[in-house]
Amino acid sequence: MGRIVKRKEVVKTGIDALDLVGRPGEVAVYVFYDIENDRVRSRAARICKDFGLERTQFSGFVGYLSRNKREELGIKLRDNLDGSTGKVLIQPVCDKDFKQYREYIELNDEADAGTEGE
Repeated sequence: MGRIVKRKEVVKTGIDALDLVGRPGEVAVYVFYDIENDRVRSRAARICKDFGLERTQFSGFVGYLSRNKREELGIKLRDNLDGSTGKVLIQPVCDKDFKQYREYIELNDEADAGTEGE
C-alpha cells in the first residue's frame, strides 16, 4: 500500500505491505460494507479508521482487533446504519490464513492519466 507503480505494471504484494501490527489477543479482521447513503457510508469509513483499520478497497478495511473491539466496532457500525439500507460484514481471520494475503494491482493508462507528476 502506498507504493507507486509504473503504468501497466502488475504488483504482487504480501502481508508485509500492509504495515499492520497485531498485539496479543488480537486477530486480523476484514470489514466490508455496502451502504447506499453517502453520509452513512462516510461515517462508516471514519468509524473503521478510528479503530485503526486500514482501507484496502473503497468500502473495505483490514486490521487487527481484539474480540471486545470487534464487538464494539460491530455495534457502532450497526448503530450508524440507523434505518438506512446497508450491510456490514466483520470477518476475523486466523493468522495462518491471513499470512496468505495477496494483493494484485494493475493500472491502465486511463486510471493513471490523472496521477502523473504526483
